[in-house]
Amino acid sequence: MLNGLSRPLLVRAVMTGLRLLLRLPSPVLRALAGHPVVVDGRQPVLSARVLMRVSRLAPFDAPHQNGSLARARLELNLAGALAGAGICRGVRTRDSSWPGPGGPLPLRLYEPAGVPAPGPAIVYFHGGGFVLGSLDTHEGACRLLAEEAGVRVVSIGYRLAPEHPFPAAASDAVAAFAFVHAHAADFGVAPSRLAVGGDSSGGNLAAVVAHAAARGELPRPAFSLLLTPATDALGESASHRQFGSGFRLDRDEWAWYRDQYVRDPALYTDPRASVLYDDALDGLPPTYVATCGFDLLRDEGEAYALRLASAGVPLVHRRHEGQLHGFANRVGIDPDARAAMVHAAGVLRAGLALGPAAGHHP
Repeated sequence: MLNGLSRPLLVRAVMTGLRLLLRLPSPVLRALAGHPVVVDGRQPVLSARVLMRVSRLAPFDAPHQNGSLARARLELNLAGALAGAGICRGVRTRDSSWPGPGGPLPLRLYEPAGVPAPGPAIVYFHGGGFVLGSLDTHEGACRLLAEEAGVRVVSIGYRLAPEHPFPAAASDAVAAFAFVHAHAADFGVAPSRLAVGGDSSGGNLAAVVAHAAARGELPRPAFSLLLTPATDALGESASHRQFGSGFRLDRDEWAWYRDQYVRDPALYTDPRASVLYDDALDGLPPTYVATCGFDLLRDEGEAYALRLASAGVPLVHRRHEGQLHGFANRVGIDPDARAAMVHAAGVLRAGLALGPAAGHHP
């Protein structure tokens, strides 16, 4: 049995090993990955197959299996920081805080070299099932997004469940975007070129912000960047059944996260929890939705993209066919995940290049 003092060393060893492992030649990786899993005639990319196998062996705490939530948070924070280590070293960072509805919360500003002031930016919400995650877990993703898109990234800390259940995170997200917009000059941001984005649960929060703006509750973002977003707390889609076990984010883990955040099942379809059921579609900003082929959240993300496209919202959707959930967390160790984030950054750069017209406020 490993004691608490040795666990940080273990996390470091696992992440270092994984980084080295994914650099091995393809024939070696194929041997390590084992027999491929085939679903509907498709199989995960090679790096994803290796990750699937390693994740079954990684001894990190799993709070949904009665592990320590505090330790899981610490381990994920360390693993995320290690996974993002060395990414885009030229991007400057500045830590501060913002006055959230429940008290001060952390904020980190990322500034790539040469970005104009004022200039384009994105308010970014990290993933983690509304329970885990932090500014540190998405350090690599935010650095890469800043560098590749040529924008400032304002990474936002928000209250986590179960200590702060729904709608705390949603309220924080709306307040955070309004705060950055109101203090744009302090961040070197052009208000008319301020986007919103996030991954997984953070993608949910980014969409909540966009819908609140569509209802006139706050200034309209210039663009929405939604990476493998959680859009439906009911979780009844086919992809939940197809990829409910063994594809990095299991259904029992997902259900545990959901129930820590949204404690009353009657609220599962509340638009602030499940943007798929939000009818405020008129006035939504141009949107990018990224989904992954082997992700239980795939179908709900694609159903949301279809709703937006049907309503006439300018939309780009990309399914990364062989990828698993959560590529934003793996940009420093997984070349396929990095490519997915670079693609997202390119779409963001193009979306914000529209300039002030994209930031029209209804």
